[in-house]
Amino acid sequence: MSSEQNGLSRREAIAIAASGVAVAGMSGSASAKDAGQAVDVVIVGAGFAGLTAARELRRAGKSVAILEADDRVGGRTKAATLAGETIDIGGQWVGPTQTHLLALAKDYGVRVVPQYADGENIIDIAGRMARYRGETPGLADADLAEFGAAVGALEAAAARLPVPRPWLAPEAAEWDALTFESWLLANVPGKPARELFRALIRAVMSSEAADVSLLALLAYMASAGGLEALIATRGGAQDSLFEGSVWSIAAKMADELGAAVVLGAPVSKIEQDAKGVTVISAKGRWRARRVIVTAPPAMAARIAYEPPLPAQRDGLTQRMPLGNVIKVALAYDRPFWREQGLSGLVISDKTEFGPWFDRSTRLTKGGALVGFFDGAPARRWADRTPPDRRARVLDDLAQYFGEAARHPVDYVEEVWTLSVYHRGGYVSVPGPGVLTGFGPAILAPVGRIHWAGTETADAWIGYIDGAIRSGKRAAKEVTDAP
Repeated sequence: MSSEQNGLSRREAIAIAASGVAVAGMSGSASAKDAGQAVDVVIVGAGFAGLTAARELRRAGKSVAILEADDRVGGRTKAATLAGETIDIGGQWVGPTQTHLLALAKDYGVRVVPQYADGENIIDIAGRMARYRGETPGLADADLAEFGAAVGALEAAAARLPVPRPWLAPEAAEWDALTFESWLLANVPGKPARELFRALIRAVMSSEAADVSLLALLAYMASAGGLEALIATRGGAQDSLFEGSVWSIAAKMADELGAAVVLGAPVSKIEQDAKGVTVISAKGRWRARRVIVTAPPAMAARIAYEPPLPAQRDGLTQRMPLGNVIKVALAYDRPFWREQGLSGLVISDKTEFGPWFDRSTRLTKGGALVGFFDGAPARRWADRTPPDRRARVLDDLAQYFGEAARHPVDYVEEVWTLSVYHRGGYVSVPGPGVLTGFGPAILAPVGRIHWAGTETADAWIGYIDGAIRSGKRAAKEVTDAP
C-alpha cells in the first residue's frame, strides 16, 4: 500500500478518535457492540457511491455512519506511488459527459489533465499490424467497413433501450437470450472485425464476449451514450485524468465526513424490522431507520440478511459476477515511445497484457505507461506470481516498443480479481437471461434496504460517474421515504 493511503488512514483514525461514539465503535468494546450506535442512515461501503450518498444525506440534515470493510476509502479507485508520483491503480479516467465526476472534482479543487493522444496508435489484429492516428481503428478498408456497419447496428439497438431499465424494451427477451459472442458470430463474418470487438469488450467490461448478454452490452452502451463514447480517447471515456489521482477526491470526501467514516468494518449481517435496521459489523452494531448498500451484487450477497432477501434479489446476486482485471503501471526514465512517433496506445490480439496507454503527465519526471490484463487473460494471470506477471508485461511491451520497454525504473500492479473486498472490476457482468429474469431487483429497495453502486446507475454504468449518480439517487430515495 502506498504512503498516501497509509496517511489517509491515520488522518481518519485521528478524526474518528475525536468522537467518543466512534471510538467505541472502532474499539470493538462490549459496550459498543451491546448498546449499538444510532444514526438516521447506515451506508455500507465508502466508495464514490457511499461517500456521495453520505454527503447528500448530511446536506438533508440526516446523521450517517459509513461502514467500510477495507482499510481505505475509494472502492474500485485506489492510489499508488509510481516513481514518486501519486497515480491511480484503480479507476482513473473521465470523459466530458461524465458531468457528475467533473463537478465533484471541481468542488474539491482536483485538476483534470488531458490524456496524451499525440502520435500514432498501434493495432495488431488477426495477423495485420498498422499504425494509425485518431479514433478510427486502423483496419483494412473492407474490415473497417464491416466493423463500422456492426457498430451502427449495435448503436441503433442501444438507442431503443430505456436506461436504467433495459428489460422493458420490446426486444429485451430476444437480446437477453444471446451472448455478445453469439451475436458476433452471426453478424460479423470477418475475423479482424470480430477480434477487434472481442478486444474492446475486454477493455470496457473486463470480460469476454461470451460472458456478457447482448442486452447487457447494449445497456452498457446506452448508459454511456454509445460505443464510441466508451472506447474513444478524445471526447470519450478516456479523455482526461486527474492530477494527484481521482482517488484523492474520495480521500477529500472522507476527510470532510470525518468520524462518520469507519474503516475496517466489514458488515456481516443486516437485520430489519418494522421500525428500522440493525447493521452488524466487525466494529460494532449500528441502529438506523434505513441502510444503503453500495457493494456490487456479488459482494452484497456475502452479507447475511434477516429476514432473508426476496428470491428475485437473491437470484440476481448469484448471477452478476464482477469482471476480471489486473492493472499495471510502469515508469521509465523517458517516454521513448514518443520518440518513435507513437501515442503509447496499443491494441493487440497477440498479447496477454493490453491494451496500454501513455500515462505521462506534466508532473511525470520521465515517462509512464498504464495497461491491463482484462477478462480471460486476467483469469489466467491472477494466480501467477508477481515476477511472472511482470515478465509477461515486459515481453508484450517489447514486441511493439523495443528493448527499451524491458527496463522500467518502477513497476506497480493491482490484482483486483484477488482484492478481498472487491474480487474484480470494473463492473458486474450479467450473462444471458439475467436482466430480463432478475433485472428489476437491482434497483428495488427491500423494505428499509436501498441499493446503490455503479451497477445501479442511470448513466455511465461501470464508471465513477455512474457510482456518484447512484449515490445521489439512493440518498433521495431515503430522504423521500416515510
